[in-house]
Amino acid sequence: MQELAKRFIGKDVLINIVASGTADGIMKEVVDNAVVLNKDGKEIVVNLDNVIRLREYPKNKNGKRKSLILY
Repeated sequence: MQELAKRFIGKDVLINIVASGTADGIMKEVVDNAVVLNKDGKEIVVNLDNVIRLREYPKNKNGKRKSLILY
């Protein structure tokens, strides 16, 4: 999973996590089975063992974030 996550460094990502739902932000680095995200000047660290899905944040035709409806 670490090698796959490294493809998203520098991109705006959306991560689905097992227990706590989602995390999003710009991926800064992948270190020791963890991902460091930056969102609004704050850092978020996510353990890759708990990641279900990792994808680039969807954007609309103007290049801005789409509003997501999560079920």
